[in-house]
Amino acid sequence: MKVLLLEDEEYNRDFIRQLLKEISVVGEIMETASGEEAIALAQKNRPDLILLDIELDKSDLNGLQVARSIYSFNKEAYMVFITAYSKYAIDSFEVHPYNYILKPIKVGRFKELVEEIADRVKHNDSRNYNTLVIKHKNEIHHIRPGDIIFIEIQNNLSYIHTKEGIFESYLSLAEFEMMLDRNFLRVHKSFIVNLKQIKQTRGVFDRSYEIEFYAYDQKALMSRYKYPEYKRQMGL
Repeated sequence: MKVLLLEDEEYNRDFIRQLLKEISVVGEIMETASGEEAIALAQKNRPDLILLDIELDKSDLNGLQVARSIYSFNKEAYMVFITAYSKYAIDSFEVHPYNYILKPIKVGRFKELVEEIADRVKHNDSRNYNTLVIKHKNEIHHIRPGDIIFIEIQNNLSYIHTKEGIFESYLSLAEFEMMLDRNFLRVHKSFIVNLKQIKQTRGVFDRSYEIEFYAYDQKALMSRYKYPEYKRQMGL
């Protein structure tokens, strides 16, 4: 797994580099104290994991600005913010960070998180996300995962809501979970949603949540039991 580290404090950078070297699943380590250089490294090398210190006193850009720039051309990398303050969670929502590491860094938690991401990278690399081939009755549809807004199941039939329309499939939600990447989350026994398409959520009856999407009128439902996982995935 390729890792890019952006940290402007030399002591912290050395400390994190040493931790990464102790993790067997980590391969190439790229590091810099400059926000501009981090963006250039991300463009050239396509890292799997990007560790960004948010507060960069010695850099031209802060970590959030760097993350936004990288996210504009690489939405697949796992971003983890390193910060002493949790107040940045809302500001970083738009780049969908995988998680946060609070300073001072806890060694055990840091290594667990990196190994967890490495497992996800390995799992994702073994699948092809260019298109999903959906067969239903006499029809065959090729659907790009990014076009999927959400998938719901009713009466043992899955309905795939996309920008181009709604498609039917006999595949179960469990099967779709195996086919889709980390941008999708099973938020309810009847719904899988594309996290990048979510506009907002709001509490409704029985402590459940209603999900609204960008430029799409239909809504999905999220179980209160899935809400903590949703918050973690969205970096809230």
